Amino acid sequence: MMDLSHLRQAIDAELKSLDESIRALKHRRNTLAPISSLPTEAITTIFSFLHIPVTSSAVTCFTLGKQPNPDRQAWLRVAHVCHQWREIALNQPLFWSHVDFTIFSSAGTVEILSRAKTVPLQLEARIPYQLQERVSHVSHLAISAEPFQLRKILSGLASPAPTLKCLSLSSVEYHGRTIVEPVAVLDTLFDGSTPRLSGLELCNCDISWNLLLLRGLKHLDIRTPIERPSLSVWLDALEQMPQLKTLILHSASPIAPPGDSLLPDVYRAVTLPSITLFYISSPARDCGLALAHLVLPALTSLYLIAESCCQDGSDVQELLSYVVPHAHGAQDTQPLQSMCVSRCDMSGEIFVWAFPEIDVELPNEQAFLDTTYSARVAFSVKNRYWSPEVGMATFDAVMEALPLDGLVTLTAQHRIRPLTERFWLRHAPKWPLVRCVRLTQPAERGFRKMVLEDNGGRDSPLLPLLTKLVLVENALFERRTLRLCDIFMKRVEQGVPLEVLDLTTCFATSRSIELLSEIVVDVLRPEKTYEAESRVPTFVFSGFDLEDEWDDNYGYEGGAV
Repeated sequence: MMDLSHLRQAIDAELKSLDESIRALKHRRNTLAPISSLPTEAITTIFSFLHIPVTSSAVTCFTLGKQPNPDRQAWLRVAHVCHQWREIALNQPLFWSHVDFTIFSSAGTVEILSRAKTVPLQLEARIPYQLQERVSHVSHLAISAEPFQLRKILSGLASPAPTLKCLSLSSVEYHGRTIVEPVAVLDTLFDGSTPRLSGLELCNCDISWNLLLLRGLKHLDIRTPIERPSLSVWLDALEQMPQLKTLILHSASPIAPPGDSLLPDVYRAVTLPSITLFYISSPARDCGLALAHLVLPALTSLYLIAESCCQDGSDVQELLSYVVPHAHGAQDTQPLQSMCVSRCDMSGEIFVWAFPEIDVELPNEQAFLDTTYSARVAFSVKNRYWSPEVGMATFDAVMEALPLDGLVTLTAQHRIRPLTERFWLRHAPKWPLVRCVRLTQPAERGFRKMVLEDNGGRDSPLLPLLTKLVLVENALFERRTLRLCDIFMKRVEQGVPLEVLDLTTCFATSRSIELLSEIVVDVLRPEKTYEAESRVPTFVFSGFDLEDEWDDNYGYEGGAV
């Protein structure tokens, strides 16, 4: 009787032979596919579109930390399709040029580096012990480490980096402890030789603005250093960066001197001819000091986060005189045409675009953040000690200062404090070209009261070109529906009827839609309506998003602002 183990071995050998035959047949079959007739060079080019390179980040203040990191190894899935594609991928060093030391094991890192051969590398690491010997052909380098480790790493990077294009250094907290001794970037880094460096990002790292490392940069991003430059040193350094296109400073600009007046005399201004994006986040007076000493003839995006240190908001109002010259200039071919505003008692945000009908997808936070990328002006101001009156007065001053006479589209989103009818009555006369208004709940209330109090009649109604109103996540039941009908009838009587009412994100009964459709020609209905209020899901009945009892009980609508 044959030994069972020998029988199993014979069967296994036969199965292995069959597997090899099947693989060979599949390979032969794949060669008959039309795509297999493409030359290797063509397939390599196609694969290259899937390979995501590391680029210098120019993320704005309002989107910092919101964007997910791309999966830079996702393209490897194509190497698993067939033998031919795998061989092509393995034999292309450029495909293996991105190495993230934080996700690969030591063995995996060694294998990838061997496949990359001598092509310029794009490295990300926390503790990159392998960096020193590869510095000479690194093109993109991002290091994030605790302060002690980062100092040790940087001290070892003392040889020239002739191919380095982008450098990102971040000193991170140690087990939740606050960083009190930031890492200093010294002139010994890379022996001071980085001839191709164009992008530099520093987080919790100090740097001397006199370093040769900064010259020739196109993108500079410095966040929360402990040492701040003096005004003269800062201006001297910027004069050596004529190619700079993006400048991001978070608590990294010169500190304004104490005194009653911010700038009795601007003795010197530096022209940066190439900057298109300038982001500055700092106390209001520091922001004003920086803006007053810069001439930015190519600027297309200004992002400003100003923290007021005065309870009366006077420092913000003083800052405005330095913001306005940078908000719109000779380089702008179009006026400011779209705006999104948001405010509460202690803060306010204004986003303005130089093109009409900006598609602000509210209340989708991620979509809104994506939209801010293209803003011409983004202005955020806050003070935790402001009273509602001071907050509203400061917000009013910002609106007054910006050149908004060409406004076409307006979005207002307010979850805490709506814009009152007095705000609308004060500013609406300056917006004669507005065609579309988008309102979240409860921002709609002040707008509605503005229409009812409009005494312009048929001769001079407010917002005479307004034809479209978009209500976002409103609950349209009987009381609110009737109040909306009142303002739509008022517009009809003034000879400026509303043409489009967008309710696609609202909760409404069929009767509400019917009543509104009798006045407005085109009502864009929600995907689902309800036959009666009692059938509306209970989650709609939360907070103040329901009816207008808020107007009577909260007591703010009749405020003094």
